[in-house]
Amino acid sequence: MKLEQVSETTWAIVDASTYGNVGCIKLPKSVIVIDTGMTPPLAKKFRKLIHKEVGEPITDVILTHYHSDHVFGTQVFQDCTLIASSAMAAIYPELLNNRWSPEGIQELKEYYVQNDPAFAEQLKDLRIITPTQTFEDSMTLGKENEVHIQHTGGHTAGHSTVYLNTERVLFAGDLVFCQQYPYAGDQTNNPLEWMRAFEEILKMPVEIIVPGHGPLCGKEEIQIQLAYFKKLETWIKAQLSEEISLEKVLQTVDSSPTPPYDLKADPRLKFSIERWYTFYSQDEG
Repeated sequence: MKLEQVSETTWAIVDASTYGNVGCIKLPKSVIVIDTGMTPPLAKKFRKLIHKEVGEPITDVILTHYHSDHVFGTQVFQDCTLIASSAMAAIYPELLNNRWSPEGIQELKEYYVQNDPAFAEQLKDLRIITPTQTFEDSMTLGKENEVHIQHTGGHTAGHSTVYLNTERVLFAGDLVFCQQYPYAGDQTNNPLEWMRAFEEILKMPVEIIVPGHGPLCGKEEIQIQLAYFKKLETWIKAQLSEEISLEKVLQTVDSSPTPPYDLKADPRLKFSIERWYTFYSQDEG
């Protein structure tokens, strides 16, 4: 696990050791953390690295979205203000009643006991911690409001980005999967919001992007992904106009536009096509 310095006052872990990328911003008197990784033990290592290389105190943790690889380490930062969009926080009650209920978490642990005992050990003390502060569209932190948190939606209904305007660094969360196939299979995924978010980022003076997965990148990665999304949207709409069933569409994935880096073998491709087909068939846009 390596905490890499991104700019003068930003750091990130982008080596996949925390599963979802994580990072932090150092302000004059505090540190802001962005996402907490997949497990409590990994989050503990992350926090120790912050203490060693960046300093303390950590006062705020911004959660970009609710997927487990970005929030299952949150209990390690329970002493901080846990910030999320209100749309993200609104998803928690359903999760806590189903997938993240005590029974659901136990099933998850038992699955890994059978299939990956070492990883199961990392989840044995897992507790779900909910956000403690929410915002609607955006909020700012810092003496000069230099940290801007923006609810974008797209990848999930509650997704947000974090931008440090003084150094032009954007923590994009899972809006950006750099050099990987972007997972778009979440049931709250909205491709129109995702593409709008890309278009807004392209207008910003962003110089460095910390993606949710993959290495650091620039806006050229967003241009690549946006071009692909537009082609995929056109292809899916064509399947719908010809009244081709979802079952048949999923059998003809190879005829879909070639994704960046030719990642057609990635299993996330089918999940994403299935979600987008459902989205556009319901005229949600």
